[in-house]
Amino acid sequence: MILQDRLELQGKRDCYLLKPNDPAFILKPNGEVCSTFIAFAQGSGQKVVIKRYHPNLYKLPEYFNRILREAEATALYSNNHSELIYQDGVYFLVYNYIEGVNLIRLTKWRYRRKFSKENLLQLAAKLLGELHKLHTSGYVHCDIKPANIIVSLPGTGNILDGRFHLIDFGLARKPAEPISGKQEKLPFSLIYSAPEQILNLWELVSYQTDIYAMGVTLWQLFARTEPWKTSNPLKTIHIQLTQPLPKSSRLPDGFDEILRKAASKVLLPKPPHYYSRTQLKEMLSEAINRRYSTAELMRSDIETLIKK
Repeated sequence: MILQDRLELQGKRDCYLLKPNDPAFILKPNGEVCSTFIAFAQGSGQKVVIKRYHPNLYKLPEYFNRILREAEATALYSNNHSELIYQDGVYFLVYNYIEGVNLIRLTKWRYRRKFSKENLLQLAAKLLGELHKLHTSGYVHCDIKPANIIVSLPGTGNILDGRFHLIDFGLARKPAEPISGKQEKLPFSLIYSAPEQILNLWELVSYQTDIYAMGVTLWQLFARTEPWKTSNPLKTIHIQLTQPLPKSSRLPDGFDEILRKAASKVLLPKPPHYYSRTQLKEMLSEAINRRYSTAELMRSDIETLIKK
């Protein structure tokens, strides 16, 4: 129901009040698939995030399936504290707003000066627990990066007491899920995406794809800079495919080995177009098998490192 400049969404859990034209409530206008807003649940008064999907995409299977996957992955990860609403010909995804800071901000001086290396390892172990929780729901996130990880601010004010949350499941998919409709390539993020995503080998996408991205993400948390970043996206992709994680003196002893195992890759001696898809699959599979098979195993190695 539209009430002047307000929109009321009637869901099963609550009724939500959205002000789509108020800049104070707009998180991301006109994204590729949706626009994102802050809104409020009228019954509980709780702040929520609402994604309004662009209706012109519904007829395209690759985008409609993406909407459904995001809704299901969000619901499973949040223990059903989310809902997909279809109203007036438009789909809306509603989920709880999380008060906190993302991992990018934790690398800044205001926060990092408060943490010892042991503290950061404790945060890393917590974060791996959240990734394992997602994987047990049967989904691969496919967009793990610092901007998509939030740590909530607890009442104590100590971030070490906070909880990590994974957000934005817009690229989530089942392991080895085929591409759909007229989709030709898997979307991916520069810096963090595993080679199987970059090279569009969807049949190799697995939980280890997220573990790779988590290895890169945690490297940035400790090193306080992005690996491989250049001013040229094509050069960045080339470096991603051919170079391991750099060395950094800011990593604790023994942590470098954990991250390199998580982000294991084949260092292609020639550009990818020199190889057939079968050859690329064989080479990349060897590297994927060297990664941690589960987030729990990676967390266990980090906890062992903390105890030393």
